[in-house]
Amino acid sequence: MMKRIAVLGALVVSGLAAVGVTAQGLPGITEIEQVNGNVYKIWGAGGNTTVFVRENDVVLIDTKLPNSGEAILAEVRKVTDLPIGMIINTHSHPDHMGSNNELSGDSVEVVAHLNSKNRMEAEGGPFGVSEVDTAFSTFMEIGEGDDRIELYHFGAGHTDGDAFVVFPNDRTMAAGDIYAWHMSPLIDPGSGGSMLALPTTLTAAYYGIDGVDHVIQGHGDVSSWEEFGSFVQFNRALVQTAEQTLQFGGDERAALDALDDNPGWAIFLGTEVKPGLEYGGSPKSRALINIMVAFAELRGEEAPLIMGLPREEWPE
Repeated sequence: MMKRIAVLGALVVSGLAAVGVTAQGLPGITEIEQVNGNVYKIWGAGGNTTVFVRENDVVLIDTKLPNSGEAILAEVRKVTDLPIGMIINTHSHPDHMGSNNELSGDSVEVVAHLNSKNRMEAEGGPFGVSEVDTAFSTFMEIGEGDDRIELYHFGAGHTDGDAFVVFPNDRTMAAGDIYAWHMSPLIDPGSGGSMLALPTTLTAAYYGIDGVDHVIQGHGDVSSWEEFGSFVQFNRALVQTAEQTLQFGGDERAALDALDDNPGWAIFLGTEVKPGLEYGGSPKSRALINIMVAFAELRGEEAPLIMGLPREEWPE
């Protein structure tokens, strides 16, 4: 049995010492970059922070690790002097909402999915309580005209509170960690995540959201809508292959080999580590991890949280 290693909270705790030099190879914040129109992205120190400049204020989507607030604001000030008016969290993990309390206040509204709100406001844990002012269930529209924002929730994936944040006028979407690094995502069963549910959720998003050209990943780069579509198809194939392999008595490695036989999935099965993902392995090792999670769910077992595999167990 392959070793299940690492817990999300422990990883993030180890990265709190400084924004510029976070542990486990996590890089610090880089300079703000324009995605399209009034939408910008700030990379590093945890998940991507998306910046949306409205007529009278600024909306931040995700706030990285704790102690990142000043660095985020410094980058925002390079494009606008408008105040922060809203924070939207794509989910409840501390590398995406860790600096909420530094950046929020009486004049800043915090918005998240209902399931994320319940976790963010729960007592206990190393990060304290982060209050959410407004929660949504399946869909929410904020503002109008050029300032309009659409929030969608289609089901479980990375967690059970994954929100897709769409800026219709700029034809851009912030996807959060249900789509990160352009590879199969981390599944957090303890936060309601599910590998078996993931393809259904992603398919509903792909066909249920219109007018998007640019997709900001939860970590990593900006993809086209077509690239997002190929990511959806790969995760559907991963679950289908896992089910078929298990049905005929094969193991996780056999399922991975079957995926590897399709050249169309090569980009999702690379063996090189992506910059900033030194703690998490290669795309191929993540695919193996998610096959392992799918096998556990298919067997009716409690699925594990697997942040990464020991280097000697990475598939080549």
